[in-house]
Amino acid sequence: MEYYAKTKKRQLSQGEKDKLKEDLEKIKEKLQEELDETEINIINHTIDDLGKDLEEKQKTLKEHEEEIVRCAETFFKQYGAYFSDREKLLILEACKRHDWGKANLLFQALMSNLEVDEETKLDSRKLEQIPHGFLSAVTISKSEFLKLSEEFSEEDFSPFITAIYYHHDREDDYDGEKIREYGRKYYMQQVSEYLNKDISKLYCSNIYKLLFRNNLYSSKIVEYQYENWSEIWNKYLLIKGMLNKFDYTVSAGYEEAETAVDLHEKKLKKSIEKCLEKYELKPAQQFMTEHKDESLVVVAPTGSGKTEAALLWLNGEKGFYTLPLKVSSNAIYNRVKEKYSYEDVALLHSDSMAKYLKEYKQEEAGICEKYDRAKMLSQPLTVCTVDQLFKFVYRALGTEIFAATLKYSKLIIDEIQVYEPRVIATIVYGLSIIQKMGGKFAIITATFSPVLQHFMKECGLKYSFEDFTDIEEKEINSRHRVKIHDSDIDKSVCNEILEQGKHKKVLVICNTVLKAQQLYKMLKGENVWLLHSRYLRRDRALLEKNIMEFSESDKTGVWITTQIVEASLDIDFDVLYTEMSTADSLLQRMGRCNRKGRYCPEEANIHVYANKNGVGKSSVYENDLYERALECLKKHLEAHKGKPFTEKMKTDYMNKVYNIEEIEGTQYFQEIKEYLKLFKNIHPTEYLAKEVEVRNINSITIVPERIYQEKKEVFDAGIEFLSKPNIGRETRSLIKSKLQDLTLSLPIYQKFPEKVEKKTVGNGRKRKVMDIHRATYKYEFEFETGKGMGLIMQEELETDGEFI
Repeated sequence: MEYYAKTKKRQLSQGEKDKLKEDLEKIKEKLQEELDETEINIINHTIDDLGKDLEEKQKTLKEHEEEIVRCAETFFKQYGAYFSDREKLLILEACKRHDWGKANLLFQALMSNLEVDEETKLDSRKLEQIPHGFLSAVTISKSEFLKLSEEFSEEDFSPFITAIYYHHDREDDYDGEKIREYGRKYYMQQVSEYLNKDISKLYCSNIYKLLFRNNLYSSKIVEYQYENWSEIWNKYLLIKGMLNKFDYTVSAGYEEAETAVDLHEKKLKKSIEKCLEKYELKPAQQFMTEHKDESLVVVAPTGSGKTEAALLWLNGEKGFYTLPLKVSSNAIYNRVKEKYSYEDVALLHSDSMAKYLKEYKQEEAGICEKYDRAKMLSQPLTVCTVDQLFKFVYRALGTEIFAATLKYSKLIIDEIQVYEPRVIATIVYGLSIIQKMGGKFAIITATFSPVLQHFMKECGLKYSFEDFTDIEEKEINSRHRVKIHDSDIDKSVCNEILEQGKHKKVLVICNTVLKAQQLYKMLKGENVWLLHSRYLRRDRALLEKNIMEFSESDKTGVWITTQIVEASLDIDFDVLYTEMSTADSLLQRMGRCNRKGRYCPEEANIHVYANKNGVGKSSVYENDLYERALECLKKHLEAHKGKPFTEKMKTDYMNKVYNIEEIEGTQYFQEIKEYLKLFKNIHPTEYLAKEVEVRNINSITIVPERIYQEKKEVFDAGIEFLSKPNIGRETRSLIKSKLQDLTLSLPIYQKFPEKVEKKTVGNGRKRKVMDIHRATYKYEFEFETGKGMGLIMQEELETDGEFI
């Protein structure tokens, strides 16, 4: 008989196609005032595709096996130098064997029009199938495994069968006898026929050799059986991760796991070199180019060319460039594509699909293909947030592909100093795994605290360290003079800000949205603007664009913001007025003033107000770190009275604030320590992949009532359209994106906000279409002028954790 890998894809009937075309034409008509030319083209493309005959041939099990092996072999021709012979063979053997379990009769009865007796037909509908990965893993004994290659050892067997057994993340409530009985009745005869050899025995004792069991009652982990547990675990990560990578690739209809490999041509590197050929490489750029085969930590001030240095360090190898925020990821992605004309870059974060929709060109690959390839980590360079890459630290099944891919990649971590303790611990622990597996990393930062050095050393990380602060300072002006004010930003300060704004670019950074809105109300004028996180996505995107254009222009005026500008926007102002924050945050804020060293200030251009806004329990900043930062800053400025706050002084300041002996008792230090301990002891089944959040952000998506009423027809038409069957992914994503543009994300730390409806927009349908809640908070913004306070909330909610 013929054995199949998956069911034949159901084709739409002509009636269904006609109905879908009608629905697409209707949504185009209803939203015609909201859709631009690119968006209309996307819908038209979906309509055109309905007329094409895209019937798909059902893939046999043998074809699937051959395709995945061919995919792996092609990959090893490209990236084989990053793997040992043993590793390559283990992965190839896993690819060959992982789906043998699909030959079982009940699986095949569901896959095809197989003629089976009535009892079997009934069983296929009624009985719970043993997952095919489980059957595949018990079809080989340890002795047979060792005969496959002289390279294999007994220690390889457990990670090998565990990778096959759990190549799909199934719950495991089966004992050996249950698997054996199922195999005798539905599998052994069929797999013997499929393989053309006698399979007379299943090795169900293999389940006792698995590295773990995905159920609630088995012993936690077999770590105690191995002296070199981390090596065994990393071997499993590699086999499972690469098996998944190749399996996902061919199942999605692609032939190669990696696209546009740049190892030999080095197109990105050459493009950057061409752009820099008129200039001498800066010290950080020269260093990273010369040390391209090492893991690095490079400290250099703003304006020292760290981004280009990191991209040159990639040297054509597969790379991931990580940043803290989506807006900064978008900026680097645009920079690589536009400034260096490098098209083979992917963007990966929770809103990257919306970005791909805006880039749509009919002559290029489909939007879904670009998005799929980004999710499969297929491009030679991916710009992303750390949330996407480091889930494997939680040992959640299904996240192994990230660790495996990072084995043969280079990882750039930009702005590491801005992360909270949990994320720092995740990154440090993740880097220790990646490095043991063979991957390399480069941390590029303006400041590198002793706390990071301490925990990286504790986790055994090896890297070359170079601080270019002194060297770079000789090349640029001393950019900052700092003055501390033990007071609030009051009316007299506001008058000073307005006066400065007549002939300078003035940036005001507040610790909370409430404070920013209060100052905006006090300063309100023709050349005063406001930016924080409580704007609709559409409006915030406009404001981010406006502030960057303002920064580059000859205009003068005042922008009032929150800490969202610290690490996300490449802006340069003349004067900074800021509330005191923690040391790392404060230095980031300073980097938004006189960023390029355009002048050497004779008087203070950084004004720091020590008013303790947003400081304390359940607030923005931990009190201990705030007080240390303020005390050390005062001592530092007193010791260097009348002098500029140089880059070297900033480094000394950070080292003092984060001195290990003095900071060890703080909540900040202890949290990093506790999370590192947690990661070392996590059991693989404690977390599901969909539950893992590198950053613990509890939030809801809301639409202010005024916006909902103004755009009610858009919401009604969009929700109705999204509830219909058979909608293509591109159009579905487009309409979702249009609705999301009219919403904003509201973090929740303690309680569900009173003015937000608990039921979602479109509630009452068979299934929830979008998770959007109506909110009765006032919303103030004029899109034409770029002015307005945004979402206005009651003051008590500010103290519940609603900050940036």
